[in-house]
Amino acid sequence: MEAVIRTCWALLLYCSMIAAHADIAMIAPSSTAQAQKFAQMLEASLRDTPVPEKVDLLDLNTEFDLKKYRLIITLSGSTLRQLIADDRLPDGIPVVASYLSKAEHRQYKSYVTSAVYSEAPLQRQLALAEAIFGENEVFGALVANDASALVSADNLRVYPIAEYDSLNHALVELLGSSKALIGVYDPELYSAENIKSILITSYRHNRPLIGPTQAYLKAGALASTYSTPEDVVKRLSEVITSGLGEQGRFPASNYNPYFSVGFNRQVGRSLNLLLPDPVEVARRLRSQEVIQ
Repeated sequence: MEAVIRTCWALLLYCSMIAAHADIAMIAPSSTAQAQKFAQMLEASLRDTPVPEKVDLLDLNTEFDLKKYRLIITLSGSTLRQLIADDRLPDGIPVVASYLSKAEHRQYKSYVTSAVYSEAPLQRQLALAEAIFGENEVFGALVANDASALVSADNLRVYPIAEYDSLNHALVELLGSSKALIGVYDPELYSAENIKSILITSYRHNRPLIGPTQAYLKAGALASTYSTPEDVVKRLSEVITSGLGEQGRFPASNYNPYFSVGFNRQVGRSLNLLLPDPVEVARRLRSQEVIQ
């Protein structure tokens, strides 16, 4: 009888160890409160799916063994870049990158199984501009020197700065023939040094900035689409369920289909614009896109 009891306790202990084991490693630059909450949100989101895996939050600056996990999730492009530089990604284990720009994905795609891009697609920001000003208006986008990754649209004109004497020269020409400036995701072009000049010049011409991210709303952009942490968790949950579940196939890297619309209503009033309902606009824009 005593031997049976010992065996039962051993089985219970083994089962508890299995239950506590995490199959997903989430790697962050540091173990901040925001990163911890994000990991908890993802684990909760997976709880009622076919792959209710536990999530371990790992600090990039600490030692860890990734070989014991089924899946690796990276938070930010800098995290992925550091893991690659340190040769810490084991072979044969899928990597899903979050908060990775499309440009970063092009650079590191051989290391990534799937990714949820950090920025919104230009097509979505253009659709937002059309929702505010109308589909028949012409809009402009500043780019550094490469327009190959941008959407092709009849009402969008692209101005590569490399073809002008200066950023300001390109911007002034754009503003003279466009209803609004559509901001592309380019941290160097839309840097802290440049954004003030871009916004001042734009509003001198009575032309607003749309996008490129939520952060620019506070700086003076009129509107932008953006994905909240909850939106990112929702998409990651779908990617993980598809890849680790019965389907066994991770979706191709892509933009997040879940997003919101934000307005700077003070800027809208200064331009005498009657802005639509952001919830309704977001719903309409989402209905125009196809989740892959």
